[in-house]
Amino acid sequence: MARFFKWLAIAVGAFVIIVVALVAALLILVDPNDYRDDISRLVKENTGQELVIEGDIRLSFFPWLGLDLGRTRLENREGFGEQPFVQIERAGVAVELFPLLRREVVLDVVRLDGLLVHLVVNEQGEANWELDLPDTGEEIVDEVPREPGEPPAERAVPPVRIGKLGGVELTRMQLIYEDRREPSRQELGPVNVYVGPLALGEDVPVDADWVATLDDSTRMEGGLSLKARINEELNRVLVDLGRLEVEVFADGLPDSGVRARLNAQIDVDLDADAAQVRDAVVEVAGLRVEALADVAALSGAPRVNGRFEIPETDLRRVLARLEQELPDMADDTALTRFSAGAGFAFAGDRVSLEDLVLRLDDTTFTGGLSVQDFDRPMIGFNLEGDRLDADRYLPPPEEEEPAAEAPPPGNGEAEPVEIPVELIRDLRLDGSFRLAELVVMELLMEDVHFTVKADGGQLRVHPVGADLYGGQYRGDIRVDAREDEAVISVDERVTGVQARQIVEQLMGNDLLHGTGDVHINATARGRELDAVLRTLAGQAEFRFADGAVQGLNVAQMIRTGAARLQGQSVPAEPETRETDFTELTGTLVFDGGRVRNDDLQAQSPLFRINGAGEVDLLKQTVDYRLLVSLVGTLEGQGGQSLDNLRRLPIPLRFRGDLMSPSISLDLQAALTEQQRQRLREEEEALRQRAREEEEAARERLRREEERARERVEEERERVEDEVRDRARDELRRLLR
Repeated sequence: MARFFKWLAIAVGAFVIIVVALVAALLILVDPNDYRDDISRLVKENTGQELVIEGDIRLSFFPWLGLDLGRTRLENREGFGEQPFVQIERAGVAVELFPLLRREVVLDVVRLDGLLVHLVVNEQGEANWELDLPDTGEEIVDEVPREPGEPPAERAVPPVRIGKLGGVELTRMQLIYEDRREPSRQELGPVNVYVGPLALGEDVPVDADWVATLDDSTRMEGGLSLKARINEELNRVLVDLGRLEVEVFADGLPDSGVRARLNAQIDVDLDADAAQVRDAVVEVAGLRVEALADVAALSGAPRVNGRFEIPETDLRRVLARLEQELPDMADDTALTRFSAGAGFAFAGDRVSLEDLVLRLDDTTFTGGLSVQDFDRPMIGFNLEGDRLDADRYLPPPEEEEPAAEAPPPGNGEAEPVEIPVELIRDLRLDGSFRLAELVVMELLMEDVHFTVKADGGQLRVHPVGADLYGGQYRGDIRVDAREDEAVISVDERVTGVQARQIVEQLMGNDLLHGTGDVHINATARGRELDAVLRTLAGQAEFRFADGAVQGLNVAQMIRTGAARLQGQSVPAEPETRETDFTELTGTLVFDGGRVRNDDLQAQSPLFRINGAGEVDLLKQTVDYRLLVSLVGTLEGQGGQSLDNLRRLPIPLRFRGDLMSPSISLDLQAALTEQQRQRLREEEEALRQRAREEEEAARERLRREEERARERVEEERERVEDEVRDRARDELRRLLR
């Protein structure tokens, strides 16, 4: 046995000497640089691209089997420019020789410096990475033929043990993507990656940094630091992501950039094809998001389930760090308390948030949200809230200042308000929203709710409703954006609502009291708000009962006008300027930016009112006439009755600015019209008497003519009788 080991030792020693001698001979006698031209020719023949090796090629055989390559580039094909397709400054890799003899891989540090990859899509849409490789015509067989029914043979894989891997150093890497059809250009680099010694069952440190330029105004810088561990069975990976930072520089962001940071613990189980993410934290401009997640089907279609929390934060500070200026708000403490939390799920082309709780200042929203079909996202939501005071987020009330002369309507330089036609055309929505209480412009609405659906350029909000001031609002709003201009239609009803606070808040004055019903049915089209107003068509019917018009005392205006006409002192103004009514009805007709009313009717025990006129919505002007007819007793100065004005239509006119029109009462014109009416009545009476006298004269003349005819007839008959009598007498005498 000793002799056997002796001869074995001699054989191994001889083999080592022979290998060392061969390696020494190769290093002395063979220069790999002599084969540059042959390598370049083979690459040219097989890819059509030229390989240029400028640096030296160095080989090492003992104790490391290694390759060290100097500057090398692969030129672009014709039509893609002069810059090389791929270029490296230096690359080096080495494997320890003796461990290979016992089927163990021991690598030195793999080094790659100055890698440049330039991807180009030319004007014709061709890409420089699409190589037209020659067809060898040889069929590749990767299985040994077997008889039918014979089970496949197991592949004989020689056992290889992974020993020490020295690590990886990738420095000054750069990737350029250029699309000359648009044109556009993006760059990634320089990128540096450092991976420490790799050993199974031990932590492997990884550090990286990079720079990316997305366009002329957007640049990103990043850094990465983590530790990864792979177990000896190669089925478990643990990653401690200590730091992933990205800093973005772009238009609209602070000059110093915006930094985002992520850290997390990741556990990947390859046998279970699953992973867990724990203690994940994302921080951006002071906003912190904490999350955890479970991932299944890693190698197929991953499914993710998890939860995130956003601890309470001050949104004002977050936006200030982003140098985003907030509009003035009535409440300086608005947007200072924000938090959120929800469970989330991702599978295929759907992501959803469940059990969502979102708090904004004093308002809490709950519900869910989902997005599916990422190519054409369909957004679904179901949200409910308790109380939202929107006035806190609206601009503060303007301080009263001396009124300046208003510019002519329509001559301002304000930007037109556009209807987002393209956004509506691409929008896909299916959701519902409900709010227990909503305060807007000091109006309190309860049980505010709506359902919205949008798809194919058509948007509908229906049903939409709210309870407000003793009544209800119900609506149906549609927008059709399939054509160049949006078509908007509304069908809205307000029933049983106390009008006072609504009119006061919407119009800025206490104008109308009473219980009202309003029904609006209208359509419009356009891409801008002005065009929508110009094409507005439809009508609104209204009815108010048991109310009053504030700021207008018709009875007092009539008393004052009558006193002035009679030369009496003007009666004192009453403390309350209002005109009561039992019913107020009418119809508004919308036509091309104008609102026309021709059938206003108001009734009270004192008067009846009829009105007609129009409002120009574009110019914000009004021209409206009322005819007031007294039906009750109205006393003037000193308690004198003004019954002479009863049933007399008295004109009242509103003209000028819509919000503050001038009001004029022309009582003198009404009285003049009354006198003219009386003259017309007297003239008609005289004409009637003349007609009656003429008829009487005609009757008398007819009677006299009748009597004359009777007398003539009687005389004729008398003469005829006398002639007959004389004729008989004469005949008798002759016969004798």
